[in-house]
Amino acid sequence: MQKNTYLDWSEKLEFDGESFPKDTLNRAKYATFLTQFLVGQGFDETREKDDQKRNYVLNLNSEWGSGKTYFLKRWSHDLKAHFPVVYIDAWQQDYSDDPLMTAISSIIKQLREQAGMPESSPKFQLPKKALGLLKAAAPGFARSMAKRYLDMDLAAFLQADDDSELKDAKDSEGNPIDLSELASTMVKQLIDEHDGKKKAIDDLKVHVANWVKTVTETQELAYPAFIFIDELDRCRPSYAVEMLETIKHIFDIKGIVFVVATDTEQLQHAVKAIYGEGFNARIYLGRFFNSRFSLKAPDLKSFLEVHTDISKLSGEYLTSAGIQILPSNENAKVTLSNISVILDAFNMPPRTAIQIADRVVATISNMPSGSKIDILMLTTLLCFYEEDVEKFHKIVRQSFTYKDDAGNDKKLVHYLKYRFSSNQAYFKTHINPDAYAPTFLKYCNPITHGYKNRIYTFNLTSYFQQFFAKHFKSDETDLSGMLADKSRPQESPMEIRQKQFITEKNNDDNQGMVWLDFIYHQYGFDKILPKFYKDYVELASALDLIEEEPKND
Repeated sequence: MQKNTYLDWSEKLEFDGESFPKDTLNRAKYATFLTQFLVGQGFDETREKDDQKRNYVLNLNSEWGSGKTYFLKRWSHDLKAHFPVVYIDAWQQDYSDDPLMTAISSIIKQLREQAGMPESSPKFQLPKKALGLLKAAAPGFARSMAKRYLDMDLAAFLQADDDSELKDAKDSEGNPIDLSELASTMVKQLIDEHDGKKKAIDDLKVHVANWVKTVTETQELAYPAFIFIDELDRCRPSYAVEMLETIKHIFDIKGIVFVVATDTEQLQHAVKAIYGEGFNARIYLGRFFNSRFSLKAPDLKSFLEVHTDISKLSGEYLTSAGIQILPSNENAKVTLSNISVILDAFNMPPRTAIQIADRVVATISNMPSGSKIDILMLTTLLCFYEEDVEKFHKIVRQSFTYKDDAGNDKKLVHYLKYRFSSNQAYFKTHINPDAYAPTFLKYCNPITHGYKNRIYTFNLTSYFQQFFAKHFKSDETDLSGMLADKSRPQESPMEIRQKQFITEKNNDDNQGMVWLDFIYHQYGFDKILPKFYKDYVELASALDLIEEEPKND
């Protein structure tokens, strides 16, 4: 009985000229599970002897950005220590226009290398009969007949109800064609061609099975053989469909399991491009697979960490560049996490989320020394711009209104409350109280103020209502106004904020908002004019990044 194979991806790995970071998304457990499952499907010595080996095709369904290429490459690499393995990047090879040639050449090359045999080894040669299956070698009987009878419409001939419709048919030299003889010849050659192809396919299957057997015996590996096919959904529709047909009808070989990685929704679009929008692509694709395993995309924060260059969000870079952001964090990943909270709130799809995160980074990297920006405000405006440009312009013109269910005009603060009130996500900011001691400790004893050097949090909906809406003059309320002691009208807004540090020091839920409000006003983030945010957003959004899925995402 086959021993269980456990995969460990806890360390960085390099092979085939590529670097594969450690598995931060905990994907190895899926690869381990699927390995055991597919081994049991492809080979089980407890079954009857003639049924020990089986063919199996798994569809690894994985949407863009979920890491399917990293997953497939690392998985296939690790399995080579235990099983015969072939990895095929279908998209890189769809230029060949012949999926069978792509599969056969990859299988021969990689199994021969895994067996440690030279290129000239007679054990890994394509059988001559199989040449007739390749497009380049077998253009087809219809094409050869069309060349011979250039003036004849073969489609009409095949569709004609009787010979009378084509009684005046002539060949390319103007001679009458004996249709009964032609029909007899065509039928005979079609049958011969069909029989020849069937024999060629049977012969090819025998050879592939022998190649797999050679690898298992020379390297002391186990059954089944694994053939991984990646990026099929990115191929030309006709090529993708033909590759599936090839796997289904030619490579249904016992002892071989296929893992076909696709974004199945995109593959369905490819199928409909061939057969029409009304075609049931889901049922059609179901014919080719024994089962489907969905590799879900990671959470947005982890997704962006993989796809976004966050070096310019680090405290070290910002300090050296003389740029101040709000909320501030030394750790770039925390800042990226804050950005992802907003992207999540707007339900931005993965590709768009990457675009917006890259635009935030591009904006910061092009700001001159001495600049400051509220990165949450910038991200929110970029989301509005992507979602609805007209809405964005109303916000930055400070003229945003919307009609509620009763038909009443409402301001931005009400819209934000209506849209995001159920969102309980939190932002994080690192605060070192000692850095602000000369200012905020005016009303606090430095020994008893109670604030520690730590991460403080504040709620997304509170930020939108009390900072974003107020910055764009959508609401007359002000945090300092709400907190002010009406009996002390002579106190300045900053004095009121300073005193709040005493009031809120035991209120963990509100400390983050008090700190944010204090820094926002004390360091001039409230003085950044809406037109500056407008310029930042429009400039960054003009940079329409063409984002391909990284090979090791």
